Amino acid sequence: MMTQPVFVDTDISLGTPGAEIDDGAALIMLMHAPTLDVRGVGTVYGNVPVEQATHNARRLLSRLGHEETPVGRGVGLPLIEDPSWFAEWQSRYGPTPPWPGGDTLPTAVELLIETVRAAPGEVSVLALGPLTNLAIAARLAPDIVHSVREVVAMGGSFGHAAPTAEFNVRCDPEAAHIVFSAGWPLRLLGLEVTRQVLFSRHDFARLPDDDRALRLLKSQAPGWIDVVEAEGWEEGGCALHDAVAVAALLDETLITYVNASVNVELADPARRGITALKPLEEGQGNGTARVAVAIEADRCHDLILSCLERKCPS
Repeated sequence: MMTQPVFVDTDISLGTPGAEIDDGAALIMLMHAPTLDVRGVGTVYGNVPVEQATHNARRLLSRLGHEETPVGRGVGLPLIEDPSWFAEWQSRYGPTPPWPGGDTLPTAVELLIETVRAAPGEVSVLALGPLTNLAIAARLAPDIVHSVREVVAMGGSFGHAAPTAEFNVRCDPEAAHIVFSAGWPLRLLGLEVTRQVLFSRHDFARLPDDDRALRLLKSQAPGWIDVVEAEGWEEGGCALHDAVAVAALLDETLITYVNASVNVELADPARRGITALKPLEEGQGNGTARVAVAIEADRCHDLILSCLERKCPS
C-alpha cells in the first residue's frame, strides 16, 4: 500500500491535565490511519510551553507504540513579541517532569528541513500550532518551501467581523505573515470551518478502552468539554480543530476551498493577528492559500471517529 509521508508541527497538550485535547486526537488519528506515514513530529509553544508539548508528544507516541517516530523540540517563544500575554495560560499547568533516560533531541526546525529534503515533493506538513517553526525553516532553508507536497494548517478566522484573532495566529502574527507570504502550497482551515464539527461526551465514551492513547483522550475529554462550555466557545460538546485538519488530509472532498490572498494584521495593537482573506477570481494568479469556506460536517465527524476507533479507510 502506498502511504503519504507526513510531518506534524504541534503544540500538543493532551497529557497535560485541564488542557486542550484536539492536537492529541489529531496525532492518534495520524497513527491509526493506514494511508499516512508520520516521518517526524515537531513541537512548538502554544497551548502549553514547548517543554510540555515535547513531553506530551513523546508520551503519546509511546502509548501508541510508535516510540521510534523522531521528535524535534521546537521554538519556545514568538519571533518578536513579548509572550507575557499568555504567561497565565501556561503557568496553570505546572512544571514538566524530566524524560526518563535523558532528553537529547534535534530541533523541530532541523527535523522539518531534514524530513522534507529526504523526500522532495512527497511530504505533507500538518501545522497544528503557532507557525514559528515553519517561519524559521522557510528563512533558513527556502528550498523546502517548494519541496513539500503541501502544508495543511489549522489557523485563522475568516468571518465577516471576527472580533478577535484565532489562537495559533495570535501567538505569533509575524510568523503567520512569513508563512502565508513565503509561497508554500498551503491549505488553511479557520475556525468557521473547524467549529462546525463537534464531539459530545457520548462520542468520547463510545471509544474503545483497549487502547492506551484513547484511554488518555477519554480521561481528559469531559474536563475539556466543561471548559469550552463554561467559556461559551461551544455548546453540546467540543470542537477537535486539529483533527479536522487530519480529516482534510485524508479526504480533500470534505471541504470546499477558495483561492485567496490572506492578510495578517500586524500594526494595530487591538487587532494583531486578525486574518482577512481576499478571494481571487479565476485568472488572477495564485493566492496566499486555498482557504476552507465550507465543510461536510457530519461526514467529517464520522471520519474522525472512525480513525480514532482504528477503522480509518485504507
